[in-house]
Amino acid sequence: MRDDKRRFYNVEESNRLVMRRLYMNNTVVKRGDKLRYSCIRSGRCCSSGPNVALTVYDICKIAKYLNVNWRDLAGKYIYVVLADYIPVALLRGINNKCIFLKMREKPTCMIYPARPARCRLYPFIPISPTESSELEVSVKCPGVGVGELNDPPWSDLDRYLSEVVDHYTRLHRLIFIDKYEPLRAFEALLDEVCNKN
Repeated sequence: MRDDKRRFYNVEESNRLVMRRLYMNNTVVKRGDKLRYSCIRSGRCCSSGPNVALTVYDICKIAKYLNVNWRDLAGKYIYVVLADYIPVALLRGINNKCIFLKMREKPTCMIYPARPARCRLYPFIPISPTESSELEVSVKCPGVGVGELNDPPWSDLDRYLSEVVDHYTRLHRLIFIDKYEPLRAFEALLDEVCNKN
């Protein structure tokens, strides 16, 4: 009985085990580790879904870069899925490719300077919003193992984790404390963040 309780309450460890199974043979890097990585612009990262969840910060950056209101992105570039009352914004895809990926001489991101934080981090994958000392490294990226030894993008990870925690904390407050309907809460948060930046 005692072991069952320990397993139940050790959520962080069980989340790690689930994540390890999901990402199969990915390696883990810790702060201080260096890794050979160079983007070879294969476009593979933008051609496997897309499954990029966006924060309101990502959406506001994209809207500002495209010089449009965030509402102009809805449906055309971004859609929202309600997951147990929590709105999750995702990049749209066409034939399993990101809507912003254009095939030219080499695959090109049309919003590269304003690309979402998850795209900026790839092939490094955050483990959880509370884990800032380790990152998964995708074995699917052909640029891993290429080039010079480099530090993973720890400052990008820190910024992303801060934005993710703020995004979901504020959404939670709006939905469960202030009693907003979930999509209205998401829109209100977008208005607030986009108007501030």
